[in-house]
Amino acid sequence: MSPFRSGFVYGTVAVVVALVTDLRFLFIDPAGMPDWILAAIEEFRIQLALAAYLFLGILAALRMRPTHLEPGVPYRSLLLRDCALASTIVAVMVGAALFVTTALDATLFADEISDYARDAAPKIAAYNEKVAGRLDNPPPLPTVEEIERGLQPPELRDLGRSMGNLVLRAILLGTLGAVVGALRGSFGSDRDPEQFTSSVQKESVPRNGERPQR
Repeated sequence: MSPFRSGFVYGTVAVVVALVTDLRFLFIDPAGMPDWILAAIEEFRIQLALAAYLFLGILAALRMRPTHLEPGVPYRSLLLRDCALASTIVAVMVGAALFVTTALDATLFADEISDYARDAAPKIAAYNEKVAGRLDNPPPLPTVEEIERGLQPPELRDLGRSMGNLVLRAILLGTLGAVVGALRGSFGSDRDPEQFTSSVQKESVPRNGERPQR
């Protein structure tokens, strides 16, 4: 796949992950969900989403193959450039989706998030107390009010932080894609297109040396 197509395909999957993560309150009913699942979602959702973005950025770089060759430019350089481009496209698509969801959470879905936080906080606190009761020296536990405060919707000023995270994510995934491209070129996982073209031309010429008539 070309870098743009590879980045778009895996970026679309990453956007779905971002939407499910940030708009989880539309699909989750705290009252009907077990407390340990609810606590696990709120504890690890950001880490799991970031891991998914990194994984999809690597996949975009791995599945990409340069399609526009430039005379005099080494194939390894093209591979490094296009791998970085594919991963960066994934990061930009994720960042744009998170920017939009942050704006929606701060305005349109603010009341829904507040209701979700009010219902989820007591169950998460109860589960934390249940787990702490099994430990000899449990750490200090957050109160229901602290948990509810942490689940409150973002504010419009958080859009600036979301845009900054988009830039940092693009730099991180772009660098990661460049590393993947460098490794692919170093280990020779991609065949040089010039060798491939020459082999195709040889196969197209008949044994008698005459070119086929069209």
